[in-house]
Amino acid sequence: MMDGMTLASAPPALPRTALAIFAHPDDAEISCFGLIARLRREGWRVGVVIATRGENGADVSSWDRAREARAAADMIGAELVFGDFADGFVQMCGDLVGWVEGLLREWRPELVISHYASESRTSHQDHVSVEVAVQIAVRRATWRPMLLLAEGVDHDVTFRPNWFVDISADYEVKVAAIALHASQAAKYYMQREHVDIRARRWDINFPRHSDDDCAPRYWEAYHLVQHVM
Repeated sequence: MMDGMTLASAPPALPRTALAIFAHPDDAEISCFGLIARLRREGWRVGVVIATRGENGADVSSWDRAREARAAADMIGAELVFGDFADGFVQMCGDLVGWVEGLLREWRPELVISHYASESRTSHQDHVSVEVAVQIAVRRATWRPMLLLAEGVDHDVTFRPNWFVDISADYEVKVAAIALHASQAAKYYMQREHVDIRARRWDINFPRHSDDDCAPRYWEAYHLVQHVM
């Protein structure tokens, strides 16, 4: 208060926003859940966008993959958006690009995360289509969001990560989110042992503070496509 007048309070700052755009339920959990859990913990608004409902990945009479994805998103307070594209038949076309562009305009994310679908284009066809559409849409976005492509499950030899995030503090959240996808539990890449190996193998790239520091550290690896200062 100055001379009997009350200073107007500044408007609250809008949260920083990240949008993870993937093809199927469980893709974000496998690829980038450690990062988005960390961002949520740091106050970011996070959206998880899934182009399909994974209807070809499980017996729909026994499993609801959309419900599994909702439960995982709820763990960290992320917002969930589903597309209406058919699982296994997502085609790179104007409709897909337009849908992604509409999401980007609505959310205006500072960070976008999607599939790394490999230079050889031998990954799941839905992953390839979504990745290409995201790259086109991000390139057209006038505010120039940062774009990260996340390591997939295919162990593609063309994946050369250049951006890493230490997810040790959020690793158990990632593991728990993956476990919520019970319909996919039999797949090798959903097993805890496999998830641990994936998350620990990049640690060899980084020095330890001391020779006796043997505590496990967990990482996610990405290919940075765009970052404009």
